[in-house]
Amino acid sequence: MDGEQAARWAAAQEEVPVGADLVAAALRQLEFLAAVDRRRWLYEGPLLDRAIRRYKACWLPLLAKHTNAPVVDGPLVVPLDCEWIWHCHRLNPVQYLRDCKKVYGRILNNDNVESSTGTKSKIQSEKIWKELYPEEPFELEYSSSSETTMDVNPGATDGISYDLVSAVKRQSSFYYQVGTPTMHDQRFLVEALARYKGFLYLIKMNQEKGVQRFRVPTYDVDLMWHTHQLHPASYCKDMLKLLGKVLEHDDTDADRSEGKKLDVGFTETTEQFEGTFGVRYWKAGCMYRGNTPSPVTSTPHIFNAVGVNGSDTYKVQKGLNVLNITFVELYLQIVDIKNLPSAVPKENVYVWFTKNQSDMFICDGGRLDISTVTGKTGAVLQCEPTGELILTVMVDQASKKPEPIGKFSIPLQDLTGPDSKLSFERWFELKAHGGHATSPPVSLRVAASATVPSSAQKVFRMVTTEPFSLKSCLLPHSIKDQKMGSWTRFVYDCGTEVIRLQIREHKVKKAMACNRELVGVLKSPKEQLQLAEFKENKWTLKISNLSISDSTDGSMLDCKDDNQLIKLYRGRKLEYERKCCKCHSEDDSAVTAVKFCAEYPYGKAVALLDKESKLIMVNEDGFLLPWITISFLCMEADGEDDVKFISGAMDQKVAESESDKAMVSETETLKVGSAAVVPAQCGTCSTAFDGEKVMAGCKSDHASSEACQVAVASCENGHAESAGAGAGYGGSCGPVVVEDSKADNAKSGGCGLGCGGGCSGGRVSDTLVRASTTAGEGQAKSAGCGSGCGGGCGSGMVIGGSKTSHANQAKAGGCGSGCGGGCGGGMVIEGSKTSHAKSGGCGSGCGGGCGGGSGFGTLLNSSTTADQGLTKSGGCGSGCGGGCGSGMAVEGSKTTEAKSGGCGSGCGGGFGTLFNSSTVAGEAKSGGCGSGCGSGGCGGGIMVIEGSKSSYAKSGGCGSGCGGGCGNGIIFNSSTKAGGEGGHSKSGGCASGCGGGGCGGGCGVMFNA
Repeated sequence: MDGEQAARWAAAQEEVPVGADLVAAALRQLEFLAAVDRRRWLYEGPLLDRAIRRYKACWLPLLAKHTNAPVVDGPLVVPLDCEWIWHCHRLNPVQYLRDCKKVYGRILNNDNVESSTGTKSKIQSEKIWKELYPEEPFELEYSSSSETTMDVNPGATDGISYDLVSAVKRQSSFYYQVGTPTMHDQRFLVEALARYKGFLYLIKMNQEKGVQRFRVPTYDVDLMWHTHQLHPASYCKDMLKLLGKVLEHDDTDADRSEGKKLDVGFTETTEQFEGTFGVRYWKAGCMYRGNTPSPVTSTPHIFNAVGVNGSDTYKVQKGLNVLNITFVELYLQIVDIKNLPSAVPKENVYVWFTKNQSDMFICDGGRLDISTVTGKTGAVLQCEPTGELILTVMVDQASKKPEPIGKFSIPLQDLTGPDSKLSFERWFELKAHGGHATSPPVSLRVAASATVPSSAQKVFRMVTTEPFSLKSCLLPHSIKDQKMGSWTRFVYDCGTEVIRLQIREHKVKKAMACNRELVGVLKSPKEQLQLAEFKENKWTLKISNLSISDSTDGSMLDCKDDNQLIKLYRGRKLEYERKCCKCHSEDDSAVTAVKFCAEYPYGKAVALLDKESKLIMVNEDGFLLPWITISFLCMEADGEDDVKFISGAMDQKVAESESDKAMVSETETLKVGSAAVVPAQCGTCSTAFDGEKVMAGCKSDHASSEACQVAVASCENGHAESAGAGAGYGGSCGPVVVEDSKADNAKSGGCGLGCGGGCSGGRVSDTLVRASTTAGEGQAKSAGCGSGCGGGCGSGMVIGGSKTSHANQAKAGGCGSGCGGGCGGGMVIEGSKTSHAKSGGCGSGCGGGCGGGSGFGTLLNSSTTADQGLTKSGGCGSGCGGGCGSGMAVEGSKTTEAKSGGCGSGCGGGFGTLFNSSTVAGEAKSGGCGSGCGSGGCGGGIMVIEGSKSSYAKSGGCGSGCGGGCGNGIIFNSSTKAGGEGGHSKSGGCASGCGGGGCGGGCGVMFNA
């Protein structure tokens, strides 16, 4: 802020009167609102009506007596239901003043009154209440009758005309917006009080100018405003001194649509606040969080004691080697830039931000425009509160790649540490890059704010590895082989394994029946656990006090112990509810675990299973191992019978198996090349970033939650990174991205889905990316990803330019599915003249079952007479994710280069493929892929016979089915004389299907190049 702005800010802090300790009172208010939220019968219905009658007929008359002469020694304790109605009444200060004066002749203040949530003893208050109202209980409970048992004084009730039912309805959602850890932080509330004074100063300025404006507070300011109004005498006195009248609090507008009163008012308030004081109005932790999640029940579950985790379960889970990660929500805005060289147009300058160390939430960083040039823009993101943010100032150039001018770093400890204020706005000098040194140096004004560090939920991917046997290389797996011999590994996105699970069978002595048990093996230390047991036609958890039973209220299952109840619901519920549209709540591909206890009688979402992407998320450490167990059983169930499977109603169909000795490769890490899998909302509402992820660079000041958006970066400047993303961190429907044919750099050409998996994790996300065909110095890196981080089954195909120059490099041509995805079959066709062809294609991308499994290896007969023959990565016995594939590839004896001859199997199983490549072809690369992706299913092998005389025989065919089921292979015979000696035979055929049962189990798409 400049000198004039600093003077206005100082005047606001000194001249705006506040006669109460609002910081301490705000903390008490938050505690009270939490108590009311545990009693939602006070939000609507007959008990609300009774509470209003009690407030008018009992509490206000008692308060009037107490304000005349104390009726108890010490503070008078107000019953909770009466306090709630009193709370809502006072939030219309003009109406409250009018009603009090009409009935009692004076304002009834809160002096010497205490909330029932903040007192240790209310004996005296209960005694005086009973004396005055012997038939009326002091506290109103859920089991209480809705009828008032006392005679009502008409004068005390009829004199209050305010519609208290509507007032309660408007305030019932406020706690969801402010009941966050950041709002409970003392430092945050001190800053909120200063911002509240600035807000009132704006109103005073407008009044002095004779301008009437609708000013809209952020939620930290609104919390302080509410707290001030809850002290009615002090509020009236302060407002009369500041404005000469009692300031009204208008909470009747709730329409946040663009162009409506609330939206326009917030935009104007932002502009005036920032222009007057030179500080940002937007701030992390105080913006609109979106609508309140839909409840799963209207009936509270009453518990008498606070639930605790069993000690045995806790001891076991200590051996899980769980990563305890904290995160913050960060708001970052580039306000202005100065001292740019005269030759650099300001409109061509932008800032690229990233971290100086690995981060579970930030991968490659993001772009920020400068607000004074492009209008208000900012980034809202999650990151770990460690390390430094690196900000690099870049210049777009018409015909060249962007050039850095300089950079600087911001230690996150300065923003989130215990001695910080959780926000700052100041100038930073750049460390010049190359020949861009100037005097004075280029400087950047940065505004940053953060929430308090919080524990991140645990996110794991389920990766299935199949047992190896020679028979499985030639014949399809049976259901018995697949389910009884496979291991399911639970891994972090970085690939670190936590535990692996397997179902085993054993015969009961002197009986024909087979009992099953679910065992888990910890990665470190090597310890085997019995997690669950199936006998007497039901599953029983062995690592928890929770007992599983059928539900009778519409949920899937009940898991009970003495002090808590956990219910399983289909779809994404409560905290996991997606806000982009309404179609996710009943999504059968997701299962939400909701915990009910004394603290959460209406439920709290503690875990989620996404069956499409095979991800689990857990918010409570004590529930981690039980949820891993339950999630595994859900995934192992047959179709829609998962409820019956878990509760034991499904007949045992699997016979005894003694072949439990599976050879499983000990893959330590997955080669993940993208961002961490972050559970995320749609991210379309630019103001909803407390618990949500919003795409960097969003220009909307205040928008309501709308439909899924698509963000596609411009590729005209020769630097297109992450050209397409479904909706950034929010996910959504991924776009098809076609790179500019003359772009110099094409990095991460397109992502079918953004982080988080888009709509329901992304069922099918095929991305076609055409890389540069004429670039002189082009690079095509990670040209396409079938689905993005967290996506489901997606098959990506990348077709490289056939005439790229010798300087080009084609690295990691394509990924069938992105990080966190399910299975995806990728096919990559390299440029015909590239000098380097590395990792031509990946059957599935990073994470979707990547990096594990037991491969048998590939039998390769490489060139024996080639003068300069290269044999790299001759073959892969199994594709990403394991499986027993073991394809056999016989390469031509005279090939010049034989790279990645063939892959016996794809991701997650299926059977191998026989390849017979060209015997005299110039190059034979990636002959074909034979099996399907996913957990189980036949996968559909392919026999590919390459042309005997084609110059290039590349990736002859690919047949797979993602997600299980029979994926119908194709027998393909490509041209034997494709264009004579110079002919190309590329992408001979591809039969794949994505989803459960491979695009419905039918034949995939045939490509004939």
